[in-house]
Amino acid sequence: MPAVLDRAFADPPAPPLAHPRLRHWAARIKSGATAVLELYQPATALGEVQTDIALHFKARDVPDSLEVCDWDDDLNAGLIALRVRAADSTSETARFALGLRAAMRKTTREFGDGFFNSVLLELVNESDLSRHAAIAEVVRHAHANAPYREGRSYDPCRDMIADAISGRMYELKNELGYPPTEARDILVSSLACYLDERFSVSSRKRLGLL
Repeated sequence: MPAVLDRAFADPPAPPLAHPRLRHWAARIKSGATAVLELYQPATALGEVQTDIALHFKARDVPDSLEVCDWDDDLNAGLIALRVRAADSTSETARFALGLRAAMRKTTREFGDGFFNSVLLELVNESDLSRHAAIAEVVRHAHANAPYREGRSYDPCRDMIADAISGRMYELKNELGYPPTEARDILVSSLACYLDERFSVSSRKRLGLL
């Protein structure tokens, strides 16, 4: 058995970070390097967007190296836990829009797309979120049937959606250290992007359907 696998059967000194890349990045940051995240989202020939993570490292404020990999929800969560911010508000917005998609995935699997869409849209419309221009513009073109409230699914679905949104605010404020106003602005923009993709608003505009 290779030595690298031998170690897997020994008791580790502490639970390892989930991904080898994260262990490597964490070690570099612990040694004094700083890291900044950027996202590259070029459109493919089919019109889909491929997202790459680009991690810029500096050592003693001098550019050191660049590491690029495919977007991965677990890698992003690990980078947030390591307190790695995006390079600018545009990248942070795109990053947290993807983070919202990941956080909502379990809810969509459990309750189905149609019911999820209904509860999501109702929650946004009934909250202060709908007062923000970016969200209001998207929601104006988003449509779903009113959700059925009497069954056992409504409250858990609504709570899981609310938790996914508030969880991203926690990450922005408590893990990445953004001031409350800046964190709110990033989250609002991210949610608008997520809703835009979820309800195909920009896609329908490009096709002349709106």
